Amino acid sequence: MSEFPASQLIASTILPSQLSLPDVSAYTSKAFGSKTNPHQREAEIESYQWFDSYGIHTGTKRQRFFESGFGLMTAMCYPDCNFARFRITMDLFDDMTDGGALDTVDGMKRAVDVTMKSLREPDSPPPKFKVAATVQHCYNRMRQDGNPAMLRRFVDALDFYTQACFQQKVNRSTDTIPTMEEYIQLRRDTSAMKIGFGGFFTSANGLDRRFAKFHLEAILEYTLDLDLPDQVADHPLVTELALAGNDILTWSNDIYSFPIEFARGDTHNLVCVAMHHNSLDLAGAIDFVNQLTRKRLDEYVEIKANLPSFGSGLDEQLARYLEGIEYCVQGFIDWTFLTPRYFGAEAAQVKETGVVNIIAPITLDTPVTIEA
Repeated sequence: MSEFPASQLIASTILPSQLSLPDVSAYTSKAFGSKTNPHQREAEIESYQWFDSYGIHTGTKRQRFFESGFGLMTAMCYPDCNFARFRITMDLFDDMTDGGALDTVDGMKRAVDVTMKSLREPDSPPPKFKVAATVQHCYNRMRQDGNPAMLRRFVDALDFYTQACFQQKVNRSTDTIPTMEEYIQLRRDTSAMKIGFGGFFTSANGLDRRFAKFHLEAILEYTLDLDLPDQVADHPLVTELALAGNDILTWSNDIYSFPIEFARGDTHNLVCVAMHHNSLDLAGAIDFVNQLTRKRLDEYVEIKANLPSFGSGLDEQLARYLEGIEYCVQGFIDWTFLTPRYFGAEAAQVKETGVVNIIAPITLDTPVTIEA
């Protein structure tokens, strides 16, 4: 199958030379706390050595990966995790396909199938597809001390995530822009809060699309050594809080990642969806998404205030779980301006001024061959 065509939305959109961005952290930080895991530097050294052993990135791409600061991101999102589990979590954030390396539907389908097979048959030999091999290795380490419910949620959520990422690729292959409702659901599944990985099946989106609901449902339980029973984890209000945290993180990321994604030809972004379906210009779409994010934060705060009691012990675990969600959301938003991933060397200046220069189109990387 041929590579994905250029989006008609991109071809028909005239962008300004600069874009004003809202300060999402200014209002989320009033509800969410932030801190950094003290094990970051020690774990980062070991994790990068482990990642290098698979030979996934070389040359300038390897350098760009290490300079992105995924170790700091993990530390800001999981500040209370002990060293051993923090190491595994950091390894799970290893990045693979930034820049469109899996930019064919067939390539994506093979990647999904190989990766899920490696988790459903975790004792089988490592697959040749290196990213799947790293995920299988991390999962097997988690099996040594993770509880069965968490491990089940991990695999189920990864399955949802990979299937949603595949649908995202199909949409792009046909230049399909989903409706607002369709996009919000798809975005929940393609963010790595759905999986807790640092973006291995997303094209230009990278980390953004890998850090959502799953990360809150399974990885967060693992990092905090929680054992939430289904009646708590699946309670409608608890589920809605996880979804709200996911939405706040991913929608704010859609705002901040828009310039780099648009330059890479990627329209899987709520800003693009708002422009298309609401007939908004870019500034209007940015404001629309920002207001949605504010409203979602208000909903999170209200739902949290109305949670029922699940009994002694469980209430304490749930409080830690929700605090973990909040650290994750706030940590990722703040990390956006501490990495060159989105704004290059101008990240600190963009944070200070709220103004970003729109960049020229970027050439994507050479596609990756997927072998089982």
